[in-house]
Order: sequence, then structure tokens, then C-alpha cells
Amino acid sequence: MDSPSISQGDDKNPPVSEQERKKLRNRLSQRAFRRRQAECIRELRNRVNADQRPDSERVEALQKENQILRKQLIEVQTKMSRMLASVQMLSDSVSKTLDNTAAGDDLDERDGDAEDLRLVDDPGRKQSQQLYVSDSSLTSLDLESFDPSMLDFDTPFAPANIAAPVSGSGLTSEVVNVAGTNPFYSQIPNIWSHEYQMGMQPYLNAINATAESSLVLGKDYSFTNSPFSDHIQLLRRMLKNKLNTLGFIPNAHNPVQSVYQPVLMVLSMFNSMTRPDVMAWYAKTRFYHIIELTAWQLYPSSATFNKLHPRYRPTKAQLENAHPGIIDWIPFPSIRDRLIQLHSANPHIDQIFCDAVTGYVVEALMSDLILGAPQITVYVRVTDLINTMASGTSENESTIAVLPAPDITTLFSSPAFARAAFGKLNMDKGAGYYKIDPAFFEKYPELWDQASDLTATGMPLKPKYQKILTYPKPLDPSTVDTYRSFIDFSLDAANTISMSPAS
Repeated sequence: MDSPSISQGDDKNPPVSEQERKKLRNRLSQRAFRRRQAECIRELRNRVNADQRPDSERVEALQKENQILRKQLIEVQTKMSRMLASVQMLSDSVSKTLDNTAAGDDLDERDGDAEDLRLVDDPGRKQSQQLYVSDSSLTSLDLESFDPSMLDFDTPFAPANIAAPVSGSGLTSEVVNVAGTNPFYSQIPNIWSHEYQMGMQPYLNAINATAESSLVLGKDYSFTNSPFSDHIQLLRRMLKNKLNTLGFIPNAHNPVQSVYQPVLMVLSMFNSMTRPDVMAWYAKTRFYHIIELTAWQLYPSSATFNKLHPRYRPTKAQLENAHPGIIDWIPFPSIRDRLIQLHSANPHIDQIFCDAVTGYVVEALMSDLILGAPQITVYVRVTDLINTMASGTSENESTIAVLPAPDITTLFSSPAFARAAFGKLNMDKGAGYYKIDPAFFEKYPELWDQASDLTATGMPLKPKYQKILTYPKPLDPSTVDTYRSFIDFSLDAANTISMSPAS
């Protein structure tokens, strides 16, 4: 019964021959090949379409990617800098604490030994000492009501040039060193540290205390959070005192124009002494704006004010609030106002100023500067071209180059091409053409003002390495004496020559 059923099933589904199986495999292979071929052709077409995009689109895409990467890099660098600064401050604080503790233990041990010897010699004194300790433990020292005149300081600790006693100077107790070694601090401790806020009122409080301390110590200069401003303020005061001694009265028998030459000499001397690496900057740019500003600060009048560049004219915040003088040198009013409001007491205000000056840029078309480059907007730092112009290469000042430069490397390595770009971008005509590198606002976002048109647009055109301008070191007696000698000699000589009869 089983055999017939099997034979019937075989008749309904006849076996497939070997030739038919081969044909079926060939058809399936051809179908898979055509599918892979279609996918490959589609991928190649997409690549061709991508390669046929305009250069501007590709540059824009690369620019966006570059901006994202730069932003991430700046954020990482900022976090690392803050962490390193925090670790350094913590290390310094721990070291100082350990040193003070060790010194205090040694001093207490020596004082204790000496006191024990004195008490052995004088038993009555021991009893009175015990009574004094018990009484003093019941009351605390009230610094607000403390009278410095109660202290009988030794004569060697008194300043040599202060004739009046301490009690008659009208000083607050903040400048009195109750610890005993010296009645006055050489500088208020931590008065300019990050323990204080950065704004206007903390700056005013700190500057008043510092000026009071300098007065007591008989110094004609102060140490503030801005060594740059300390130099400028001292030079202005010395110059004006000398001009007054010589009888200089502008708009009277002296023309107002005659004040600019002494200011130029003093500021040139200041930069040559304290920042010789930035003299190339002042030699190439319109440093005259700062001279005009300083002349107006010395002798404010309508004549000196009208000569100020509009960007350097003081704002209401500058006129009404005390602030570091170096802020006045920034040619952007909105940045000056925000610095006064947020960073007046910042211990790193000089670094912010140098970052701002280093960030001065001018916009241009890349095709005007680089041969074969697309017509896209770029911005170039003024300092980058100045550093190239001042670099020691085989080219001399008479070498003339015609833009565009062959490539970016040549633009920032050849003084001739750098001079050509410097002139084409009007960098030698002063701050009226300058904008700010967006990287500056990435570092100091609180200074950005969306209402102003200060931020450069486009992509940066820069060399491989960039330099940052430096700021002067704090004042010292030697520098002060040099300033005074230079001003006395130069103005006395100029006055003598001008008054001598012509031969």
C-alpha cells in the first residue's frame, strides 16, 4: 500500500535536473551583481555631487567645524588654567601657613624660655603676669575702638620721613600692624586678591586704603592691582609737577600744542624701559591717540578734548567712577564701561588689557591678501603683521611687495608682504579701523556687547605662532628715580635750549 502512494507523489513533483539548477544559480548571481552594481554607481554619483559643491560651501563647512573645535579647545584650556591656578594658590597657601606655623613655634619657644628666666629672677612679676592673663581672658580686643596712640612703638620702626607722631595722622586702624614688628604695613595684605569682588566699590575701598598706606610710608607712588596704571599715574603726576615748576600754563603764554612733545618723550621712555618688546607696535600704529589722551588728562580743556579720537573720548562711567588708568587706553567705549563695572579691582586687569590689544583685528577679503584664495571675509590681527614686519630677515625696508601674497606662510613670514598688507588694511591709521577678535570674547564673555559692532566676522587669517603683548612689572625705587631723572633732565634741557638766543 505504501509503494503506490510514493510513486504518485514523485509523479506530481518531478526532480529538477542539474542543468536547471545551474541556470537558477546563474540568475540569482546576476541579480545580486546588478544590485551591488547599482549601489556602487549610486555611491559614486553622490561623491561626484559632493565634489562639485562650490568652494564657498566647502570652506563654510570647514569653517563651522573649525569654530566648534576651537571653542572646545578654548574651553579645555580655560578649565586647565583655572585648575592650575587653583592648585598653585592652594600650594602657596599651604606653604605659607606651614612656614608661619614653624616660625611662630620657634618664636613662642624662645619667648617662653626668656620669660621663664625673667620670672625666676622676679617672683613678684610672675604673680602680676598671672593676674594680667586672667584679666585679659575676660575681654576681647575691639579693633574698631582701638587707639593706635596707646602703643609705644620703638623709634627704629617709625618712617624716617614722617615727622608727626602716628596718633596725629588721623589714620584708621586698618593700616596699623598690631602684631608689633612694624606699625605700618608696607602694603595692605591681600587688598587686591580674589577675596575681594571685582567691581567699582571694592576698587574704591582698596585704592583709598592703599593710598593711605603709601602716605604713611612716605612713598609718592602706590601698588594697586594694575602695575600698568601705577606707572602711568606716577608719570603723569611727575610730568605735570615738572611743567608747573617751569611755569607752563597752557592757553596763556604757552600754546596748548607744546604739551604734546613732553608727553611723547615720557611715554616713549616708559615703553622703552618697561616693555621694549612692544616698541614695534607703537612705532607702526597710531600711538598718537594715547599721547592726545594723556595730554587731555594732564590739561583738560576744549582744545585738548577736541583733538581726542572719538573712540578715546571718556564715557560717563569713566568720568564718574575711579578705575585703573590703563582702561582708558582701550579704544572701545563699551568694553571700557564693562571693565570699570566688572573688573576694576581684578588683580589681572593688566592681562585683560594686553589680551584686548593683542586682539585688535581688521577685516578684509581673503582674495585681496592671498593669491587664488576665495572671496570670503577674513580678519587679521594687527600684532601678527607688526611682528612679521619687525622680524629679523634678510629683507630691508626698501623691499616692495605687491599683494596678493603667494600663500599664507609668505604673508606672515615676509616683512615686505606684511608691510603691504598693513598699509592696505589701514592699520597705520589708528583704532578707527580696528575690531576685536572673537576669541577675546570667548575668553571674557562678560565684556561682549551685542548692541555694538566690535566683533570681527569671517574666519581668522593668522600665522602658526602668535605673540601676546606684555605689561610692565610693579614699580620699584630704582624705576621711580629713573623716571624722575629723565623728566628733570629732558624738560630742563628743552627749556634751556628754547630760551637760549639763536647763534
